[in-house]
Formats: sequence, C-alpha cells, structure tokens
Amino acid sequence: MGDYNAIYEAGQSVVELLKKEMTPMPINNPEAIGLCTPQEPEDYQLTLWIYTIEEYNNSGINAGFIVDPHNDQQERYAPLQLRCHALLSAHSKAPVSTRLTDEYRIIGRALQVIRDHPSIPADSLVGSLAGEGAAILLSYAKLNYDELSKIWNSAHKIIKPSFALHITQVPIESNRVRPVAARVTSTRMELRDKK
Repeated sequence: MGDYNAIYEAGQSVVELLKKEMTPMPINNPEAIGLCTPQEPEDYQLTLWIYTIEEYNNSGINAGFIVDPHNDQQERYAPLQLRCHALLSAHSKAPVSTRLTDEYRIIGRALQVIRDHPSIPADSLVGSLAGEGAAILLSYAKLNYDELSKIWNSAHKIIKPSFALHITQVPIESNRVRPVAARVTSTRMELRDKK
C-alpha cells in the first residue's frame, strides 16, 4: 500500500517501464528518461511530469474504515485513491535538421509502450507501492491544444511533441486508525424441547 511517497513512486514506476521498453532504441541511454518539468528537460530526452492530481473514487472504496491489513486488532481509514494527470514530452539534442524527427520517434514509441502496457503490476512498482496491492493503470488522456499550450506557454517555450497520460489507482494509505471493538470469537447454543 502506498505511503505519502506514492505519487512520486507511481511516476517513477512509469519511468522505469519506459526505460525498459525504450532503450536502446529510440533512446540509447536509460538515464535520458526521467521525472522532470517539460520546460527544463536538462539532459533528458523523454520527461514525465505529473501536473495535477485528483481523487479517484471507484465504487465507494474511499469511504469509511476497513480492517487494517497490518494489524487485525484495529481498523484503518480507507486509503485515498488518486488519478494523476501527467505529460510525457520528447526532447532531442540533435541538430535542428533532425531534431523534430527524433522527437516524433521518441513520442511515437512512448505512445506505443503505454498502449501495450495499460497497467504496471504490483511486483513491478517501486517503493511503497511494490509487492502487494493492486496494479496502477495507464491510459492515454485527451488534452486539447489550448490546454497543452497553457502548460508550455506559461514558460514561454516552444511546444514539444507531448501527450497526456492518466496514472490511475494510486493509493495513499491513511495513518488514521481506531481499535476494533471486541469481536465474538465463539458462540454456544443450547436447544431444548419445549413441553
């Protein structure tokens, strides 16, 4: 179950998937893929930036107390389920004559990876999300030109080939707990004939 690092860990899990699937082609160095704002890519060729986060309610799973999976003598407030909106952007250091070609190849392969991997299973997640629990879900998100230009033009930068991504089912476990009332552990029944 995710702790307060879950947003970072969800983003890093996507980055690890992209590193695995996009190197050595079209990006030869896995260190060229990372979490970063698209306006300041540094040495990254592909950046993932989580730009907004919202609660993701799936059939009321975000309400009330549940039995604590770590301690059956207490209940824990249900985890917060999140949907993260992210932007993947391609950045090439190639000469101007081939830069856009490189960026289109990078973003095309990233789209292909997300399409082919609609989820990252729990055993492939990083940090507190790893191991037990549910997979996080990945899906292409519609982002119109106006929304995209607001992201880029706020820094007065040229819009790079980009697409939006939803990272869904990102849990943050609550620290709010309460003791469980004494449970019935055994019962005794006696039947008698009525005369």
